Amino acid sequence: MGWFSKLLLPGRLRTGPTALLPARPDPKTLLAVAQLADPEARTDGDDILAGGSRIEAPVELTGDVLAKLGVPDSDTLWACRIAAEGPLPVDFFDKSLAEGIAYRLGGWSLCQGEPLDPAEETVDPLVYLPAVPEPEEILPVLTEALRHADAVDAERWPDGELIEGVVHVSVRRGRVADVYAGADVQVTIEEGHRLPPAAQTRWPYLTEIAIARVSPVVRTEETGADDAAGAASGEAADGTTEDVAGADAAPLDGHADTTSDADAGSGTDATADTGSAADADSGSDADATSDTGSAADAGANSDTDADPDVEDTASETDAEDADEARAALLVRADVAVTLANALRGIAADSRGFQLAEPADALPGGYA
Repeated sequence: MGWFSKLLLPGRLRTGPTALLPARPDPKTLLAVAQLADPEARTDGDDILAGGSRIEAPVELTGDVLAKLGVPDSDTLWACRIAAEGPLPVDFFDKSLAEGIAYRLGGWSLCQGEPLDPAEETVDPLVYLPAVPEPEEILPVLTEALRHADAVDAERWPDGELIEGVVHVSVRRGRVADVYAGADVQVTIEEGHRLPPAAQTRWPYLTEIAIARVSPVVRTEETGADDAAGAASGEAADGTTEDVAGADAAPLDGHADTTSDADAGSGTDATADTGSAADADSGSDADATSDTGSAADAGANSDTDADPDVEDTASETDAEDADEARAALLVRADVAVTLANALRGIAADSRGFQLAEPADALPGGYA
């Protein structure tokens, strides 16, 4: 690569989605990963063609180029740029392709100049289906695959019906057709999706497919956001927000009026005397406060120094959270694979890469 090409390289990598990998990928491994997204992916010289996109041959990036790309804590990475062949890929498939390759090879994804670690994102497994399954067809499978719900949550599922431990909600509105929920996993059936490359290979005669999305029944962060939004809207509707604002404004206005009246009645001398007295009192208070603050700081520092296990506890907590997230992802992936096998569908992750077994949903599987 010439010096001029190296000079333009960071800009070229920013313009198109790019997979940044910790080691140079083996060509056969890279092709096998690409074929998870498009079974008809093939080599073209040193490149790979998949789903209307070209995966360019890996290029080694050193520290100076990585610094320009904004990638931290890396000395050397290998970049596989994804370029569209002809028209732009449907549903940003080139971006999904870069993220999926990085996810399976333990790397980063770079799109529009923003590096992203795909392993840190929450992913929901999918099942591609040729048509929306009837309840009589899917319920027996979910009864075996899901942990059973004890009762219907009337607030969450007002129209839900509990059938052998699975809550069934017939939506039939918009894109969503049906929702099935167990104790901790729900399956949302959506219709009218375009065919991704994996589904197009299986059903070339179809123009649309249905998707079963396997997700947690409740996401903690979404629940918190919904509660906060509900509280805010409730306060605004009740007029509480205006009352609080008025209460805060009243003391400020009153204080301003009192100050102006005192200045007008007593004159500058009275203000100066009051100020000097206040300065004297505040000075003594400030000294005492500074002594107390220094003592408190010393105590806090000594307590912090005396507790060396704080960082270890935090790291252990993070590791436990990561293990719980992996276990929950494996549960959802197992449901997706079970549904795909029973309904003759295709199990995939949220980026369109096929799952042959639940462990395929975990990051770094091909690293």
